[in-house]
Amino acid sequence: MIATGFSFFFPFLLIMILLQIGARWLGVKTTGRRPTLIFLLISICVILFPVKGMPLCRWLFSMNANFSITLTALLFCRVLQNGPEIKLFRPIDFQTAWIFAAVAGLILYPMAMGAGPFDPYAAGWEFSWLSVTILALTIVLAVLKNRFAVVLLLAVLAWNFHLLESRNLWDYLLDPFLTVRSLLMLTRKSIEFLRKRASGKTT
Repeated sequence: MIATGFSFFFPFLLIMILLQIGARWLGVKTTGRRPTLIFLLISICVILFPVKGMPLCRWLFSMNANFSITLTALLFCRVLQNGPEIKLFRPIDFQTAWIFAAVAGLILYPMAMGAGPFDPYAAGWEFSWLSVTILALTIVLAVLKNRFAVVLLLAVLAWNFHLLESRNLWDYLLDPFLTVRSLLMLTRKSIEFLRKRASGKTT
């Protein structure tokens, strides 16, 4: 039941942020109550639009049912930031999320396909070194007052209560879309840093 509800929530956020990005490209205001309400209503209509007797959002989940809690939380923060201008995450919090997803993805996916001596995905089925590692990371981030700690905590809690269709902790923490997005973001940030550094030396 809850997994089914999540299958509506994630596509809703995805449509919301796509509308916000598209509106910005067209020079349309995205902040404030009125634009947020308009985008909200459009998003609801889109995800509920019936295609062959099934809501459009369920077709999205039939292609990939395991959009992670992490990706969902990041989308939620962006939607609130772009619309009502509620900033739940600071730049450092987003950067921490990108680094976590990139590193975890580079460890998980190649090794899961046989590139390493063991398959780390197997550790996600029950309490293991993965659970201990995430718990330790969450504590460290909380001590540093990094808000990404809250996302990790929510992912672990969701895993304990089986809120997604998957029962593997990795799927609550990570998904391929998040990993690719994180790698692209870190690459862009690195290029921007190198350009600023180069321009600083030339001046």
